[in-house]
Amino acid sequence: MQFETRRGDVRRRRVARVIGRRSIAVLVAAGLANSACYRYVPIPLGTVASKEEVRVRITTDAAARLSKELGSFSTEIDGQFTPQGADSVSVGVAIDREYRGTTIGTTTQLLFLGRTEVVEVRKREFSRGRTILLSAGTVVGFGLLAAGIVQLTDPNGDSQGPPSPPPPVQARIPTGYHVRMRIPFP
Repeated sequence: MQFETRRGDVRRRRVARVIGRRSIAVLVAAGLANSACYRYVPIPLGTVASKEEVRVRITTDAAARLSKELGSFSTEIDGQFTPQGADSVSVGVAIDREYRGTTIGTTTQLLFLGRTEVVEVRKREFSRGRTILLSAGTVVGFGLLAAGIVQLTDPNGDSQGPPSPPPPVQARIPTGYHVRMRIPFP
């Protein structure tokens, strides 16, 4: 009896370990899925169309200057890029307004930069290869999850033979001394 209990404990630990590994794999896949379908490719500064959505990398001095307006220090800004004459550009950044954790409105804030403050401009582009890998990984992940659930619901595995016979009668009788009394109720 004690041997079977230990075997059951080992089996439970293995199942828990497998589920833990699969949970980590799902979290990694979710992290990759967050950015898998798109990628940012560099484009020349002169070819950017007006009001085009881009990611702009700026110098650290410009990031320090804009940190007061943005509320945080960042050398990468996502927004709508617009050339402003020969020596400057503007980036329209979406600002969400929140009240008690609920977004109640979005406005656009214009940030002005000199062309010398812009290090690189990247355009968001659809990536077919990453999308295919993400889709295949999702299908494999759900397959592994389903296999884990099946193992949890049937711990004995797949049995090919007839069911095992019940234990002998002597094994079903509890051991030890028992006192039985009948108490009549009026």
